[in-house]
Formats: sequence, structure tokens, C-alpha cells
Amino acid sequence: MSLRTPYRILLIAAAASALALPPSAAAAAESGSYITIDVPGAASTIAVGVNDLGTVTGFYTDASGIDHGFIDSRGTFTTVDVPGAAQTLATCMNDLGVLTGYDLDSNGAAHGFIDRGGRFTPVNVPGAGTGPGQGTFAANVNNLGVLAGFYIDADGVQHGFIDRNGKFTTINVPGAGTASDQGTTVGYINDLGAVTGSYITPDGDNIAIAGPLGRLVTINDPSAPPFSTFAASLNDAGVIVGEWEDSSGIFHGFTDQAGNFTAVSDPEGAEGTAPEGINNTGVIVGFYTDSSAVNHGFELTS
Repeated sequence: MSLRTPYRILLIAAAASALALPPSAAAAAESGSYITIDVPGAASTIAVGVNDLGTVTGFYTDASGIDHGFIDSRGTFTTVDVPGAAQTLATCMNDLGVLTGYDLDSNGAAHGFIDRGGRFTPVNVPGAGTGPGQGTFAANVNNLGVLAGFYIDADGVQHGFIDRNGKFTTINVPGAGTASDQGTTVGYINDLGAVTGSYITPDGDNIAIAGPLGRLVTINDPSAPPFSTFAASLNDAGVIVGEWEDSSGIFHGFTDQAGNFTAVSDPEGAEGTAPEGINNTGVIVGFYTDSSAVNHGFELTS
């Protein structure tokens, strides 16, 4: 599973906003202690989320190229496969042990899911398409049970959504394109209701956003080329993690607190680093790509 996957859409954050934060110079690198996360026997591992108990979640690709979700409880791995699904991609688990993500059916359509201790509940947003590359992509569920993500309709247009106990709210940012491969995505919602996400304009520009709905601000790492910043997630203190892509296609991680950007240092041997999640204790997880183009999950603690 490479950076250019359906999950990557979750990290494409974007939206021009009058409330955009002013750019600031990048600070010294965010450093700390790295732990590499490789699911035993996996060809590739992507860590996506970490809760406040330190449980890491994500997905891995096996030797046959099939994706499976995983839960990593302090080095003990549990595989997550939605019954009957062709592939399963777990994303985030809240502090109550509720896991979310999405699975792909035999036609390549996505269906969100909620997993409560092995009891799976499907999540399909009304209006989601049923063709290959379409459907519902659940991103995370917060501790209040609010689910966030996006869906792709039958025309290939992306729409963010919030799900409160089965009541769906569609999110379409003004200025987002309405053609195939355009639109709005939501990638994360914290316990205060702030989100990360993106929209893609009619010109194909990707613009990262974060904040409370109705008061979204643009996220743009000042080190990044235009339209290359991806906001992945944020904690309750408003610290955002994500990455930006350079002209060579290499990803560089960052944290952003109130417009103050700090680079995330690369693990040893990394040729591209993508932070995906941050918890309320400041632990960051994500993945890096090595010189053989293999993805490895990581956990970074200060």
C-alpha cells in the first residue's frame, strides 16, 4: 500500500478561508524516540491512529497484496478483517476501544465500519456510489461516538460527512470542485468537534484545512510547494500533524500548533515520512518509506 491509495484521500486537506492562519517560519525539527512498527510477516505496514492509552491502529499489506487492519497493543498485534470483505483498512480506535475504518468489497467499492470488540456495524452514507473506487470511507470515531470521514458518489465527487448516531451531515466546502476527483474530504474529528480535511478545486488544487466546522482555516506548511500540504489529524489541544510533498515526490512530516510549524525528523533510513495521528499525550504515529520503497509504521514519543 503506497501513499497514493484511497486512504491518502483522507489526508488531502484543503480549503481557502478568510480565517486562514498566517504562515510562519518552520521551527527546529520535532525529535524524540522512534519505534518502528512492522506487523509480523507483512510486506508493508501503515500506522494511522493512536489513542490516549497508546493503542496503535492501521493496516498492513500481506505477501499477496491484500490489506488487513491491525491493532497494536504495546507490541501485541491483532489482525482485523471485516467478515466477507475482500480487504480491510482500519484507521482509528477511540479510548473506549471502538475501532473504525473501511473495507472493500469484491467490486472495489468501499464501506465504512464500526468494530466494537469484534462486532461489526456497516456504515454507508446515503448517496455514496457503489462502483469501484466509490463508497464510504470512515476515518475516525471520537470518544463521544461521532464518526467522521468522506464518501465518493456515483459521479466520482468527494463529500465529507459527520455521523452522529446514524444522522449524517454532509460537508461540502465552498469553492470545492463538483467534477470527478474533486470535492471535499474530512479525515479526522477530535472530541471538541474540530476536524481536518481538504477540498480540491475545479483547477485541481489541493488545499488543506482544519478547525471547527464553519470556522475552518487553511493549513499550509511554509516549507511546502503550493497545494502540497496534507493535514492528517489533530488532538484536543489543536496540534495538527501531517506532511507535505516536495518536487521529487518525497513526503516530509510536520506538526502545526496555531500556525507555528515544526518539522518532524525522519527515522533512520527513511526516504519519506508521513505522520498520520497524534494523541493527547503528544505521541505521533505514521509511516515512513525506506530505500526499497517499503512502508513501515512508526511511533514517535518526545
